[in-house]
Amino acid sequence: MPYAVEFPIADSDQPPPPNLYRALYANLLRWMGAAYPGLGDVIHDRPVRKPFTLSALEKGRDGTWRWRVTLLEDDLWEPLWAGVQAVGTLDLNGHTWPVRWPDALVTHRSYDLLLTGIRPADYIKVRFASPTTFSAGELDFPLPEPVAVFKSWLSRWNDFAPSDHHISTSLMETVLTNVAIDAHRLHTEKHSLGRGRPFVGFVGDVTFVITKARKLNQALVWQLNALADYAEFCGTGRKTTHGMGQTRRIRH
Repeated sequence: MPYAVEFPIADSDQPPPPNLYRALYANLLRWMGAAYPGLGDVIHDRPVRKPFTLSALEKGRDGTWRWRVTLLEDDLWEPLWAGVQAVGTLDLNGHTWPVRWPDALVTHRSYDLLLTGIRPADYIKVRFASPTTFSAGELDFPLPEPVAVFKSWLSRWNDFAPSDHHISTSLMETVLTNVAIDAHRLHTEKHSLGRGRPFVGFVGDVTFVITKARKLNQALVWQLNALADYAEFCGTGRKTTHGMGQTRRIRH
C-alpha cells in the first residue's frame, strides 16, 4: 500500500542550506533505524530500486516548510512513523529542524484500489514538480518521451506491488503505438546533489493522450491510468530518492 506523507517542519530563523538531498536521504534512514535497528542499512544496501522517494524541503504559501516522503512497501510505514516520533528532528548539515509529525498529512492507497478505483481518461495530465530525467548511458535524457515515462512507472509498480497485481510489460506495446504527447509546457533545470556534475531535468506539465482509446481493450486504458495515479507515489525517472522526478497527476 503506497503512502505519501507531508511533514511540516517547525519554523526556523535560518533557511535550509542548498543541496540537502543526501542529508534528507540519511535522515529518512536514520528515522527508520531508530525504530527498527539496522533497517536503514538494509534499505541503503539494496542493490535494486529503493522503496521510497523524497522531495526537497519546500516552502508553502503559508510560509511553512514541508518535506514529502513516499513509501512503496507496506512494511515501511510503521518504522517511518515510529522513527519520526522517536527522533523528532531533521539534522541538516549541523542544524536541527524540529518536525511537527502530529500535523503530518498522510495519504495511502492500496495497489488494488489504484487498479480498480480509478476514473479512466483518454487524456492524462501530469506535473513534473522537480527536475526529471532518464538514463541514456552516461548521459541525461531530459525529455518526457511516453515510453520512457510509462516504463519508469510500470517497472516500479512491478517491483513493489503484490505479485497478483503485477501489470504485464506488454502494456508498453500499447504505449508505443497509442500514447502520444498532446501538449506540454516545460523547461529544464539543473539538479545538484552537492558533488559531482548536476543532473539536467525537465520541469512542468505534460498532457499525454491515449489515441483510439475506445477501440482498445479497456483493461489497458485502466492500467495506463492506474500507472499515472501511481506516479504520485513512485515518482518518475532517476534519482527519485534524492529529490528528482516528483510527479503529480492533474485532474480537471
